[in-house]
Amino acid sequence: MYEQIIELLDQRRLKEALIQLQALASEIEDWQLSADIENLATTYTYMLQYASQGMKDPERPKMYHLLRRKTYKLTDKAEFLRACKRNSGHFADKCRRMRQNPPHTFQELCIGLETLSEDLAIAGLPIGEESGQADAQKDLFLRHEQMTDELFDKIWTSTQWTEEEFQQANAFLTSLLVSANDLAVMVSAVTLSSLRLFDNRKFQFLLNTYQTSTDILVNQRALIGIALIAYYQEKRLSLYPDLLAALSLLGESKSTSENMLIIQTLLLLSRETEKIEKKMREEIIPQMMRTPGINKPDLKIIDIEELEDKNPEWSKNMAQIEKSIRELGELQMEGADTYMSTFAQLKGYPFFRQAAHWFYPFDKQMPEISSLFQHEKDGQKSLMSLMMDSPIFCNSDKYSFCLTLFNLPAQQREMLTAQAANQSEIAKEQMQALAETAKGTQKPKIVSSQYIHDLYRFFKLWAYRNETHDIFKDKLDLWNCPALAPLLHTPEASKHIADHLFTKDYMEEASVLYQKLSQEETPDAEVMQKLGFTYQKMKNYEEAIKAYTQADLLKPDHVWTLKHLAQCYKRTRQYPQALECYEKVTEMKPDDLNVLLQMGQCLATMRQYDKALAYFFKVEYLDKTPANAQRAIGWCYFMTGKYEDALRFYQKLQQGEDAQLSDWLNAGHVYLASNQIPEALECYWKAETYCKTHEDFIKTFWADKEALQEQNVPEDNLYLIPDML
Repeated sequence: MYEQIIELLDQRRLKEALIQLQALASEIEDWQLSADIENLATTYTYMLQYASQGMKDPERPKMYHLLRRKTYKLTDKAEFLRACKRNSGHFADKCRRMRQNPPHTFQELCIGLETLSEDLAIAGLPIGEESGQADAQKDLFLRHEQMTDELFDKIWTSTQWTEEEFQQANAFLTSLLVSANDLAVMVSAVTLSSLRLFDNRKFQFLLNTYQTSTDILVNQRALIGIALIAYYQEKRLSLYPDLLAALSLLGESKSTSENMLIIQTLLLLSRETEKIEKKMREEIIPQMMRTPGINKPDLKIIDIEELEDKNPEWSKNMAQIEKSIRELGELQMEGADTYMSTFAQLKGYPFFRQAAHWFYPFDKQMPEISSLFQHEKDGQKSLMSLMMDSPIFCNSDKYSFCLTLFNLPAQQREMLTAQAANQSEIAKEQMQALAETAKGTQKPKIVSSQYIHDLYRFFKLWAYRNETHDIFKDKLDLWNCPALAPLLHTPEASKHIADHLFTKDYMEEASVLYQKLSQEETPDAEVMQKLGFTYQKMKNYEEAIKAYTQADLLKPDHVWTLKHLAQCYKRTRQYPQALECYEKVTEMKPDDLNVLLQMGQCLATMRQYDKALAYFFKVEYLDKTPANAQRAIGWCYFMTGKYEDALRFYQKLQQGEDAQLSDWLNAGHVYLASNQIPEALECYWKAETYCKTHEDFIKTFWADKEALQEQNVPEDNLYLIPDML
């Protein structure tokens, strides 16, 4: 019924929508909801009566818009309440419990958190100084955690806020005692709640948070929430011009636009996480397990001298591992999630059964992990502490790491948690390096990256993840969301996004952005080159030719452009044009053997075999590995009826280490054209061994039917050959 009501509202059939909405509300048995719908229906009935009498009302369009908007809002609320009442699962159960035992009000929660903050300040001494005081302080932190969890659950399971709730929620932002960590958890709850059920007041709360909070941890989470809600709730958001106007105003801030671009790039990088996991699982880890010496603790990588008299493939394996690790390091520098596979198995602790805990900023004073840091004093930090201060891991993974330590033998745990004075020289060096990385933990990119990784883990690993839509299965192409256009509208932002997509091989999406950029008043040659390349990769060669031609006009005689333009001409069988491009390249690079080979292929396809041979012989003479040129020479001799010369080249190729199917197949063609059937069959038998099936060989053989007929091979013989094998 919900979908039918929404469809009616989309069609502006408000009266019918209200009738069905009343029926839906009757199933839910919520008196407040039913009363709100009844008042709405009554108001609309009066409006219709006045309109039917021909009475003029300049406010009528505005009133109609407000009524329709309110109907959408009540319909969404009705469906949310219906699901909470009838569905099974963790979220529905929590919603029912929250309604049966209403939580504290926002005002009470705010006062409670402020009081706990004061009490913790008064408690003063670090945990572990005095047992009684330590227990009291730990109890305060435990109560603080419980209250923060209640705040999260209250928001997460709520419907749309009333005006009173909205004002009380905003009071958190002006409080001097509510910590940034508490606000960060609150913002996450608002985001998750709004992804399920749009609420204009919650969206306004996020806008207020972003504009008023000076803490990067809080305002970056708010901006990510704004982006995700605008992306997923675009249709509902479009009903609120004031919110759209507020978004537009945000776009006037350069820093906001830069931060939104960072967020967009990080969301796109989340697409790479599964690829990284697969690479770790299927390539890097198995390779490390197979490589001798990799597990030796006394070797940083591997001692080159130790490779003497050993299998040289081992060093190749190590080089491949190093290359893969460098690639992962580069991805990590970009903000990619390289630790998902490492920590995926460490989310089964009781700590992660509470949804709020997936969004807790890391805090060493959390009751579950505080004992790991109890020996720290006088500003001295352990290796463990510095690891947790660094931006290497996201918040969720830091908690996983700490919780895992409790399962380690005491000696190993003490090595990590002991103070710097007790560490070895190597450990001190590691600590110094970690301390350096920790200095940049409050940069917007790092904060946003860690939060997006936390979100990714929640949607991918939470025990009840199947109850909610996984946003990371979607494209998350914020630039295509009209509501967010003001924040990602500049050519610089579009080019940055396009270049990222281009680098990660999302050619179709990149082509759309490059096409948009190509329509600017002063198009850029690089943009046109990349546009052409995206089309070429998509096999849209005609459009690629147009883009490359434009790039050549903007930056004439560029070798890369000419080569790729020639490739596209070849793909579309425009060989004279391809040849013209290659000729321009040879003027600038006369010894480019690949270009010479391509020119010969164009001439051969145009049946100008004598001219083609001149290029092929030059390549054969100059190239250290002339096999491709020799294959081309053999084919030209075959097509010009010089069978003995052709066989001479094919036999040379057959004797080489890199003989290919075509070397035996084409030799068979020469013998067949010479009517040497036994020799032809012997070559065809050999060629078939390169094919997976007999059917594959037949397809390959028939691909040369036209060339064989040109050499006067009877068509009947062509049909007989496959049956003779």
